[in-house]
Amino acid sequence: MTPGSGLGTRPSDLGGLLEAAPDAMVVIDAGGVIQLVNAQTEIVFGYAREELLGERVEILVPAALRELHGHHRADYLREPHVRAMGSGLDLRARRKDGSEFPVEISLAPLRTDHGLLISAAVRDISERLRAQEENDRIKDEFFATVSHELRTPLTSILGYAELMADLETLSPQGNRFLSVITRSAERELRLVDDLLTLVAIEQRGLDIQPVPVDLQSIVRDAVEAARPRAEEVEIELGLEVPGRPIEIEADADRIGQAVDNLLSNALKFTPVGGSVGVRLSARDGCAEVEVADSGHGIDEADSNRIFERLYRSGAAVAQQIPGAGLGLTITLAILKAHHGSIQVVKSDETGTTFRMTLPLAR
Repeated sequence: MTPGSGLGTRPSDLGGLLEAAPDAMVVIDAGGVIQLVNAQTEIVFGYAREELLGERVEILVPAALRELHGHHRADYLREPHVRAMGSGLDLRARRKDGSEFPVEISLAPLRTDHGLLISAAVRDISERLRAQEENDRIKDEFFATVSHELRTPLTSILGYAELMADLETLSPQGNRFLSVITRSAERELRLVDDLLTLVAIEQRGLDIQPVPVDLQSIVRDAVEAARPRAEEVEIELGLEVPGRPIEIEADADRIGQAVDNLLSNALKFTPVGGSVGVRLSARDGCAEVEVADSGHGIDEADSNRIFERLYRSGAAVAQQIPGAGLGLTITLAILKAHHGSIQVVKSDETGTTFRMTLPLAR
């Protein structure tokens, strides 16, 4: 087969379709030799059409990846099918001048009178990634600015509320009003702190100061702190711990924050009269903290996204459950900083169980 020929009974029609495509289109044969390209390929890669026809497709692949690309191409030819590549992958292509750029690629087999051809649509996503990075930068700056501006008045409100609580002249109704003000300000201050934490994580990573600590003590404190909220919404809160300390190397405040976040979520998604249980154990060189609730479970559509920043599940939105979609994101960052992990080990109509895993102290 000669370059540019053998594309079935109407090659001109296929050539016209390729020229109309908005992406760079490269058609190769089973041996990896380029048979057709469109004008957009010349623009994107910087080659004249005549320089590509008859060359192996690896000419468009970074030198360090060419051997691996040949293996992938061989694998694809064993079972050719329509396939999109690039989502979640760091795919790169190479221009004539040697510069590399990020791409998304879609492959499709073409059955012709002269055998199998492979059509590759190559999209340069450099501008999209730059726009995404700029968007993330602006969003982080916005979060940081708003958070700092909110933190000052909230701290002031809580300070004056604390002073007012000491006054003996307040009526019972005044004390109730003051309690509402305090709870609301504390909730908003936690949200502001979460925003600041998230921005710090994404800008420079999570700053932790690990020291030997007893995880059992951290978990007990978190459960006791959550108990008033559990009693308020009539949820049974249980704790199961071993009869000995469980030593880990950790930043106690951050690990406490992670456990607090899981307990807060469990209480929010458990109906009145339900139960939340916390279990601490150690095995295979790791400490495990499980938080189990008797809620309605996590929908399959949400299960892969619950750790994403600002993600709110459909159930949370429908039931108007308060939250900003930050708790699990921060918890995941805390666990990663401690070389640990978090996962959903159970989720069905009877409830959900999260498990935190942390390495034991040596």
